[in-house]
Amino acid sequence: MTNLKPTRNINKCKRKNYHHQFKCVPKEILTEILARVASSSVTDLINAKACCKEFREAASEDYVFEHATIDSFPVIPWKINHGASSFLERCKKSGNPEALFRQGMIDYFSTLKYDSGLKFLEKAASKGHAEAIYVYGMILLCYGGDLRNNGVKLLSDLKRSKSSLFITECRKKVKRIVWSMWVNNYIIGIGPAEEEEYTNRRPCTHHNTKALCSFTASQTKNRTGWTSSLEDFEDDPLSCDSCLWELEATLFCKMLRTGSYRP
Repeated sequence: MTNLKPTRNINKCKRKNYHHQFKCVPKEILTEILARVASSSVTDLINAKACCKEFREAASEDYVFEHATIDSFPVIPWKINHGASSFLERCKKSGNPEALFRQGMIDYFSTLKYDSGLKFLEKAASKGHAEAIYVYGMILLCYGGDLRNNGVKLLSDLKRSKSSLFITECRKKVKRIVWSMWVNNYIIGIGPAEEEEYTNRRPCTHHNTKALCSFTASQTKNRTGWTSSLEDFEDDPLSCDSCLWELEATLFCKMLRTGSYRP
């Protein structure tokens, strides 16, 4: 886990030199510099803060915490010191997308704070956090109605802007987080009882054509279960987004129950 204490010994003479070098630099520029440092390494940020008063003051801005990487911190902070806990809390309050996403996952799927969880996930998604968009879209899709349509749009926009490999990485990260916590909420909406209904449903008409979309056609030919990956539909113009994400939602809910995306 990241050490929140300086790892370099900086003597008073060097600190004095740093102070003179950055004294005339506008604070906005120093804040931008430290935000970029924080986005790649919290350790480097801590070391930078120890250099001089100007860096220390600039590093206290919300903008720096908003852009800080927290990948080295555990998702479920069972055993972390007060300094690390305070740092993560400051990141969340500053609107750090990863911090918001993690809190949303914990609230919605573990502590059963549904409204709070959705708000955190929605906020992280609005900041472009890919995994938050994926999970938030899955939840909306499972709710049905107009929320389902919003979920399909969110997920389809994500799919168009990213590669299938990226979506696969989203899956892996979400699964790791689910494995790290006690899951109490498996989402009501798509589960074992609904799978037969999806498999035996009427042909897809989203394309307004006589032809079945590839998703429906594949399910007509193979009634034994679901196709296991998005890649099968990545470059297929005959597969509609609505059917594709219904498939993914089913796999997502299975993952919550079993820890696996396999059908």
